[in-house]
Amino acid sequence: MAVIEKMYGPEVFYEDAANDLIMPKYVEAVKELIAQDETFQPIARPEFDIEQIEKGKDFIFKAIVDTKQEIALGDYKGIEVEAIDGEVTDKEIDQYLDMMRGKQATVRELTDADAVVEKWDVANINFTGKKDGIEFEGGAARGYDLTIGSGSFIPGFEEQVEGMKLGETRDINVTFPEVYPAEELAGKAVVFEVTVNAIKRKQLAELNDEFAKDVSNFETLEEYKADIKATLTEEKAAEIQNRYKAEVAQKAAELSDVVAPESMVKAEAENFMNDIRFQFAQQGISLEQYLQLTNGNMEDIEKECNMRAESAVKEQLVFEAIAEKEGLEVTDEDLEAEFENLSKIYNQPAENVKNMFTQRGQVGLVKRNILMEKVAAFLLENAKIG
Repeated sequence: MAVIEKMYGPEVFYEDAANDLIMPKYVEAVKELIAQDETFQPIARPEFDIEQIEKGKDFIFKAIVDTKQEIALGDYKGIEVEAIDGEVTDKEIDQYLDMMRGKQATVRELTDADAVVEKWDVANINFTGKKDGIEFEGGAARGYDLTIGSGSFIPGFEEQVEGMKLGETRDINVTFPEVYPAEELAGKAVVFEVTVNAIKRKQLAELNDEFAKDVSNFETLEEYKADIKATLTEEKAAEIQNRYKAEVAQKAAELSDVVAPESMVKAEAENFMNDIRFQFAQQGISLEQYLQLTNGNMEDIEKECNMRAESAVKEQLVFEAIAEKEGLEVTDEDLEAEFENLSKIYNQPAENVKNMFTQRGQVGLVKRNILMEKVAAFLLENAKIG
């Protein structure tokens, strides 16, 4: 130790020493404060500010943490919610059938010399882009499959390919968006020379009893339609319930004087951002790549996450205050039932799921989610829907 201190100074040990001391002493201080005042309840991660760290002297640090506020709740019983029609229409059933027909569709290549590209066709094309008569980097490809109507190319490009004949070559004039990753092309007018090599078109299955037999366990199309309606009705009912819950949560928060602590909003915004990154990673693309492809802006994503986080934190704090006032609690039976539900999602025995959440220290999060659902159900029971 003396050798290392001589070479690097005693400060080399300070970070590890501080890390070893801060959390145990912080927890100890919190317990002392709670013993003095039961209303003192930290509700977020603390921020630490080291005031003195020096060999041979007391280690002094300051902890700043948001604490639970006294929330003045408004009249959360009797919140008015506009009723949502849960009837499944024939159009919705037809849309579902079209989706199933699309999944069962066969793709055929058109060989007629007079064939033209239509919307939703896959056009195999060669293209070369030029700006001021000069080819630009990344503006050419051969044998490219483009689904017309997908919106995957520069605005105006696909619309001009639509209507082209098999084997036709045409100049397509487009203008790049003002905001574009390649700055030298942003807002610039260019010309693409496009040739249609092939046209592929989906052949939808005929809507009849045979189709119903192929895609379901039913013998007739009418039986299949009835089953679709029942399924869609159930899904729509669940969706409507979620929309009602979201509305009563928002209105309950608006009726109160709750303030969202900055530290909690920051943590929740990070969670939302991580969720977004994870969703894109599941699709094999990063958030940054997605923003580049869509000319999106990271600041807009962050702003949206912060807005969602602030609303979520306010609703959570108000729900906790309502739960306390109404005596709503999470029982052991509630917790066990939730682990049973989670076991179906994770496809694991409930005991394994329980152990997993326990090891991760996330049982408290599960309890919080159960409590939030209980409060939402309580508010809906007491709401005026109509």
